[in-house]
Amino acid sequence: LAYVIRFLNYAFMKHPYHALLAEALRGITFAAFWSSGSMYAHKISPPGMSATMLLIMNAMYGGLGQSLGAVIGGKLQSNFGTVKTFIYSGIFDFCFVGALVTYLLSKKER
Repeated sequence: LAYVIRFLNYAFMKHPYHALLAEALRGITFAAFWSSGSMYAHKISPPGMSATMLLIMNAMYGGLGQSLGAVIGGKLQSNFGTVKTFIYSGIFDFCFVGALVTYLLSKKER
């Protein structure tokens, strides 16, 4: 949900200092993502392959994820404008979190 707050903050900020909240949230969310992702990659890796799993995780995030994010975000921004792009991104993330929570809760009940 921190990304939802960040995107909506960027969409509705009136002064550049308002971005400080979003940037502080980025630090917290990235640290949580990277540490939990590294631990999970190590946990699921076959013996002796944990470095390779970390390499794959880094490639997916830094290579594929950031590249696709830049291309898709740029297209959205040129078609809809910056404010609407951040609003749509916040709505998409909120829906994604809802779907993920629903999936995890249904998986837990089985």
